[in-house]
Amino acid sequence: MSSSTVAETVYNEIRDDILYGELQPGVKLKLDALRDRYNAGVNTLREVLNRLVASGFVFVEGQKGFRVVETSPSNFKELTAMRLLLETNGLAKSIDAGDVEWEGRVAAAHHKLSAIEKRMLTEDSRELTVRWSQYDREFHQALISACGSDLHMRMHREIFDQFRRYVVIELKTHGFRAEEIIDEHRGICDLALARDKTAALSKLTDHIETYRRRSQD
Repeated sequence: MSSSTVAETVYNEIRDDILYGELQPGVKLKLDALRDRYNAGVNTLREVLNRLVASGFVFVEGQKGFRVVETSPSNFKELTAMRLLLETNGLAKSIDAGDVEWEGRVAAAHHKLSAIEKRMLTEDSRELTVRWSQYDREFHQALISACGSDLHMRMHREIFDQFRRYVVIELKTHGFRAEEIIDEHRGICDLALARDKTAALSKLTDHIETYRRRSQD
């Protein structure tokens, strides 16, 4: 593989290990240990860790090296506010401007998400959680995909991934919300495709806020 392909693979592996709790908040990321764990050279790891700093998953501790960013209620509150801003604005624009191609993307993404959520009613594994997280992001990105701005989409994806850390913690603490979240996603999809902007935005806002409310329990 090319060096860029190796770096991308290692970036995704470390990011996912942060997202799903294999690398705990606050843990020191020692290059020697990472080299053995991810089978990558020091230069590649430095490149990847600096990318993770830019993405908000890792921070540089002065001259002491890299650490996984801590989680906190205040950080989750900020991420929730930013996700709401980006996603409600993006959905409103997409409902106004979206064509049949947009409708197809939303419907297809929801179909995949719904299928994995039904499996999660009876199954529980990291592999399933990873796939659900992927399909959940695809659905929410599809909802705003007619907003007309690549920058908007890119910023939403970055905030969504940081927000997802807290969703995984919430899943581990409280478990999958089962029929509740299935109904929420179905409602958001149906209202968006029906072009009921007011109701769709209200449903989406409540859906996002629910994670923060439950994290405080």
